[in-house]
Amino acid sequence: MVIFVTMAYNRNNYVKQARHIVEIYNSLKERDKPDSQIVRVEFPKHNIFISYRTWMNIKNLTTSQLSSQPTLFN
Repeated sequence: MVIFVTMAYNRNNYVKQARHIVEIYNSLKERDKPDSQIVRVEFPKHNIFISYRTWMNIKNLTTSQLSSQPTLFN
């Protein structure tokens, strides 16, 4: 499964992709490993090709924004 994060067709697809990327990040993150190395080296091993800036946008999403519950105004 290759994930090229581009403009999602709708918010649900973007949230699904972001949730998947955060799960991979949480499994890879170690105390002494910087995020830049994870984005540059580790994400491509999992077929995730995103820029550091895109990663920071995904990382800064709150947990309520990543929840699977639909919201009224999103």
